[in-house]
Amino acid sequence: MVRLFLGAFTSFLSNMLFWLVALLMASQYRRVARNEMQLFGRAKYSVARQTLYFALLGLAGGFLASLLLVFFGISLLDIGMIYVWPLAVLLLLVHPRYLCFAYAGGLVGAFSALLQLLEQIWPNITAGMLTGLASIHIPGLLALIGILHLTESVLIAVSGHLFPSPLYLKTEKGVVGGYSLQKFWPLPLVGLIALIVPQASAEAVSGVSMPDWWPLLAGSTLLPGAGETLVYLLVPIVAGLGYGDLAISTSPREKSKRSALNLGCYSLILIVAAFLAFHYPLFTIPAALLSPFGHEFLILLGNKQEFSGAPLFVAQKNGVKILDIFPRTPAAAAGLVSGQVILSVNGLPVNDSLTMRNIMELASSMADLEIQGEKNRVELKFSDYRFTGIVLAPDQFTTVYLEVKQPRFLDALARKRKPRT
Repeated sequence: MVRLFLGAFTSFLSNMLFWLVALLMASQYRRVARNEMQLFGRAKYSVARQTLYFALLGLAGGFLASLLLVFFGISLLDIGMIYVWPLAVLLLLVHPRYLCFAYAGGLVGAFSALLQLLEQIWPNITAGMLTGLASIHIPGLLALIGILHLTESVLIAVSGHLFPSPLYLKTEKGVVGGYSLQKFWPLPLVGLIALIVPQASAEAVSGVSMPDWWPLLAGSTLLPGAGETLVYLLVPIVAGLGYGDLAISTSPREKSKRSALNLGCYSLILIVAAFLAFHYPLFTIPAALLSPFGHEFLILLGNKQEFSGAPLFVAQKNGVKILDIFPRTPAAAAGLVSGQVILSVNGLPVNDSLTMRNIMELASSMADLEIQGEKNRVELKFSDYRFTGIVLAPDQFTTVYLEVKQPRFLDALARKRKPRT
């Protein structure tokens, strides 16, 4: 069993789909780098470095998720992914953040549960095209969604705060400084496929032998006949996980820890709901609806917590506040860090970004910075005053910023259905 599992998992090295997903992840990091170029004139981190780092983390996350998928015994042929993927693409057209199995899988599961319920009243209602949709193993689908999000919560807790991208954001409180936390992980997975084969066939020999209590979520509708047996085969598959968040009133580390905790709790509740639906069909529709609406609640809760707090990086009455320091720059070499307040440059007081830029332009190649706090003197050496590596918090002279709109799930669907005039 262990040998078969490891063999299937390590086959990702020859799986072109895995490398395709990795390239798609790299394109997302390039997009982040382009945004930094537009805002600050230079990208903060190497695209190749980020892609490699999070690809390696994706391998670890894929291994964890694969263990859970095999442990629960979820058969990929029985959970309706053929319906989930097209719906996920349609929801992508509504808004990019709805490209998530929590939305598409939950809606497919709820509709399938409704069909199964109606089938008891009108037995022929699921004839034809609806037959496959009505036969989905909904608990297995919900457990898969829960496992993927649980894996994502672990990855966020470990690395969600790394490589934060500074930004200027327009909010109800004006233009504030903060961080964009954009992470993408390619996940090589090992899944299960249930097949009926002759007992003496080679497929039966290569199947997975497990104890009697397994699978925990037995959902295959296949019934072996005489001389046949039901086997579960281990197959390699590929998935991708993404995390997007904003840190405005909290630090990137605090924000990612809170997001990971919330998402982990949601994932465990969804997995428990899947088991309840498996043993008590009455819970099936509520469990399926928990998937999209529970996920939407997390998004709204996170936004409310973040935007209701006091922004950390705004214009100061005295001095200018440092939002971020780019690595491998004169500012980084001088020991400057995010959150410090610069009171003066070469003895001249600075209370806005324009004044500081003008003084730095006249400073030639060296500047003496007075910093608020204990270590109140820093000598900054540079060759180009236009890029010392210091990103200041926005003020009245900030003209380039981003504006983020987070639509509500039902509101976004309603706007898409509303005809244009």
